Amino acid sequence: MRMVVISLIFLLIMIGIWAWFHFAYIEPTTDYYFEEFNYLSETIKKGDWDKAKSDIELYNKKWEEMRGIWIYFLNQDDIDNVDISMKKLDIYIKNYDKTMAQAELEHLRILFNIIKDNECLTLDNIF
Repeated sequence: MRMVVISLIFLLIMIGIWAWFHFAYIEPTTDYYFEEFNYLSETIKKGDWDKAKSDIELYNKKWEEMRGIWIYFLNQDDIDNVDISMKKLDIYIKNYDKTMAQAELEHLRILFNIIKDNECLTLDNIF
């Protein structure tokens, strides 16, 4: 009986850590990027490349900070996909490629949405 109680306590602690990580890091970061990518999309549509360059530098710095935390908790493939997409977006903006930059922004939105869905606290993700 004692092992059952210890196992349940351990399970509750793990679910608590998962919930804390989701609501402290995953949710705010994905929400931040969803909002900011809307602004960046409008900036790119207007052709304001200087602002787009400064914005993407800021987003890259923030991503590097989050990446350092997420790398211990998330699937490495998801993190690698975001890294690749962020680098592509940076290059497209530096080359003033409006179409490819917009497409890569949409790809990044999808990647962050996948991460958010995979890490949210649902019964499907628990069992």
